[in-house]
Amino acid sequence: MLPSASRRPLAWPPTWSHGLFTALWRRLAAGPTGRHRIGMSLDQSRHGTETVSGPDGPPHLTTLQMTDQGRPLKARQLGASGALLLVQACKIRMHLAAFVDFQILEKNSELGGTWQENRYPGCACDVPSHCYQFSFAPNPDWSRMYASSFEIKNYLKAVARRFRLDENISYGRKVVSATWSDDTCTWTVQTNHGDTLESEILVNAGGILNNPQMPNIEGLDTFTGPTLHTAAWDSSVDLEGKTVAIIGSGASSIQVLPQLQTKCKHINVYIRTPSWICPPVVVPNAGNSNYTYQDEERELFRKDEGHYIHSRKDIESRFNSMFGAFFKLNPEQQDMRNRFEARMRCVIKDEELQRRLIPSFEAGCRRINPGEQYLISIQEPNVEPVFDPIQRVTPTGIVAGGVEYPADVIVAATGFNTSFRPRFPIIGRKQVNLQDTWGKDPISYFGTGVSGFPNYLVYLGPNTPISNGSLMGPLEATSDYFIRLLQRMIRHGALSFDVHPGAQEDFDNHTKSFMKGMVWTGTCRSWFKRADDGKVTALWPGSSLHYMQCLAEDRWEDYEWRYDKERFAYWKNGFSWIERPGADQMGLQAQRSMEAMTTLPRSTSDLAFYIGKAENLSPSEMSSDGESPVDSIENIKSAEAKSLGEHDGLARDQEVAAAADHFCITVPV
Repeated sequence: MLPSASRRPLAWPPTWSHGLFTALWRRLAAGPTGRHRIGMSLDQSRHGTETVSGPDGPPHLTTLQMTDQGRPLKARQLGASGALLLVQACKIRMHLAAFVDFQILEKNSELGGTWQENRYPGCACDVPSHCYQFSFAPNPDWSRMYASSFEIKNYLKAVARRFRLDENISYGRKVVSATWSDDTCTWTVQTNHGDTLESEILVNAGGILNNPQMPNIEGLDTFTGPTLHTAAWDSSVDLEGKTVAIIGSGASSIQVLPQLQTKCKHINVYIRTPSWICPPVVVPNAGNSNYTYQDEERELFRKDEGHYIHSRKDIESRFNSMFGAFFKLNPEQQDMRNRFEARMRCVIKDEELQRRLIPSFEAGCRRINPGEQYLISIQEPNVEPVFDPIQRVTPTGIVAGGVEYPADVIVAATGFNTSFRPRFPIIGRKQVNLQDTWGKDPISYFGTGVSGFPNYLVYLGPNTPISNGSLMGPLEATSDYFIRLLQRMIRHGALSFDVHPGAQEDFDNHTKSFMKGMVWTGTCRSWFKRADDGKVTALWPGSSLHYMQCLAEDRWEDYEWRYDKERFAYWKNGFSWIERPGADQMGLQAQRSMEAMTTLPRSTSDLAFYIGKAENLSPSEMSSDGESPVDSIENIKSAEAKSLGEHDGLARDQEVAAAADHFCITVPV
């Protein structure tokens, strides 16, 4: 057992920062038996009574106190209130509610994560909306094929309401350091408010797409007009009739240009590296636009469960069937490239512009974007692409190729600092700082943990499937893996687990060898890889389904475990949960979890096996204010326009008309 000093009270309120999501686990105060169950009063624990949640709440386990229930843990979840946080919090509700009490702390002022921070005109997910949702909380009421940041944030809030997570979230928090102690097997977290927290488990779910990166250009600070970043948009800046400079040609530039083109006097787009633009997902009559679902279609999705599941599986399977095209020598790569190029040539009318905008590198070397409206907008008379490198910024414009281009406003569509290096010290064993370790070479174990940092779990760490196929399935698989890991820790009375250095080294070596044959090591500039040596640090060595399969194998031998007592102490009562369910309550719950986890692969050829029956979110749950149902496309657009500003609506009204002049035969992705 840990010394009594490790049980000192938590300082409150704790804080956290920069999208960091942590579960802070502490042993509960001991009752007469040395343990007392979460969800019970101490008196209930003494007398073996039980409490079960009501019919309207998330699933909870019976909390009957028996002979050996495993080591109970208390949790505080801190940080990013986006998809990463919610998937873990919801899974705790589903599988560990009777064993874990938790609190969520978030650096932002409201729920949403990256979808709260990114509010630039046209901001949307580049994955179809019906793929960008949790399998356990489907939303049949998405308004468009690619949902806006507003609609996604609204969805995340609805999920939080369903699982009653709002009551567990404290906002406006920040962290300055986290330090591991081998003596107490705990993490000590320091905050900028002077709070100190102790935790047994630290879970980082902040991701890397939340730290805007301004371009490093001489003279940028001398520019006298407004300078905006797409990830820190200032909606008070009026762009009507202005001359605007857009720096960048990645995802945010591709989305923001069509929205600004219709209202700005003139736009110069500075392009260093072109992007492959893929055709839209095939939907009847979609053309080049972001397809809007009709009310009748949404009603059918809601009423006909089989039809809705089939539609979701169809789109999801297309994403998961594309992985073969990312091998350099696979004929599928050349076929994908040919199809994308043919489509881009059809949309781009000028031959010189075709030469400049169609990439010469492999399709998929950098992220592929659905953005044909960008190609249309860049050919409009008031838009001029600039391919010469930027030399410097002046007080009134930008110099490129020896020519000064005037600008009233600069928009930096330059993405994020995609380094895996944490933004505050995380000190592991032997006083090693993860900032130093990952600042040099970000290596991990399956992207979920790091050797030398016990009880530290991470979402979307180095070499995870962020662009290998569908993403939401792997996110849920990661969360399910963490649940199984923590169930083992609780049941076996483990104090700590640490990735074996040999396992981490083998994973890194395998990944480096595998990547040699992939398009991600091609000739493009990409945040998928390091600039100095081209090592791919961001992507998984396999498909998204391969990642889910590998996590499902539960390689606990790849960890070094430290136990509270001898490792078989939890056997002591001699009964199985089959004979006496209360004798091994954690074992019973672990078995139930295994049976319920949809991310565990089945013996099937279904490329979207993890999508199945689940309770849809209702229109009232999806309401932006929690009261007025969002029950029609008009209501959704009205709420969105109110949130994002009229410029977004103005551009969207122009979209279909503009696309009609650039009709191309739809090429299936």
